[in-house]
Amino acid sequence: MEKKEKMITETGTKVQQFYNKTPFLDYELDRFNDKDDLINAEKSFAGILDRSISANATVIDIGTGTGQMAAVLSLRRKCVFGIDFSESSLKKARKLKSKLNLDSLTLKHIDILDQEQIKDIGLKFDYITCLGVLHHTGNAKQAFKNILKLLKPGGYIAVGLYNKYGRIPLNVRKLLAKTIFKNNDKVKDSFIRMQIGDVEDKEMARGWWNDQYLHPHETTHTIGEVLKWFNENEIEYYQTIPTTTPFSTENLEISGVWNKYNEQIPYLPIRIYKQLIWIWKTHHEGGYWITFGRKHIKLDT
Repeated sequence: MEKKEKMITETGTKVQQFYNKTPFLDYELDRFNDKDDLINAEKSFAGILDRSISANATVIDIGTGTGQMAAVLSLRRKCVFGIDFSESSLKKARKLKSKLNLDSLTLKHIDILDQEQIKDIGLKFDYITCLGVLHHTGNAKQAFKNILKLLKPGGYIAVGLYNKYGRIPLNVRKLLAKTIFKNNDKVKDSFIRMQIGDVEDKEMARGWWNDQYLHPHETTHTIGEVLKWFNENEIEYYQTIPTTTPFSTENLEISGVWNKYNEQIPYLPIRIYKQLIWIWKTHHEGGYWITFGRKHIKLDT
């Protein structure tokens, strides 16, 4: 047991040092001079997520990094928290908050593997977003269990992770970047453009490269693994993005991301099929997928 705790601590220290040196998602602060700049800079998914969350809801963005997602969500809501364990990332998030006068956004330095720090937040939220975070902790399953302490009964959660199969193409590119194309800036630029397109923001491009190709610790996960986490912790499964429902034509712009219409729990054959498809379908995103669910409401008997 002591050996495991030491491993988690060492991993956390390495990741914390990495993000203190390279905040993520990095950006040039001069890009944001008003709230419209913030909205326009966000990808379409941020807009879908924002429209899926009611305006009177309380939200916590776990692993908020430099705070862009939390900042967007705070524009229409009175209580949005962003937590992270990188002071360097939070420093940039605080500058963004101050510059745009985001009074409804609260930022805190929290290690989600520390249950006491989680408890000290002192609130439970209607919505949790935890996107691209758990796979960089020393214990993704425990971190998932910890953050659920912040979710109200009946509250909604979104968890974004690297898929074991979908991550394969990026791992191949990482190997090529470290060996055959080690000093080839043109190949490096093409690999980054594959994920984020052509961007003029050099800080963003540098941050993405470091996060995807130089990160000191990451784990990959399967759909079945996350479904087991949900089941063990009384989280009702809603859906995934990309979808795991065969022949689904659902429009997320209309239905939102916490919508169970036409969704089914993906059983083993479907999971295998979909994850093999994700090797091709999600390689631009580095094999990233998101699972949505809702915490069960316990009724008194």
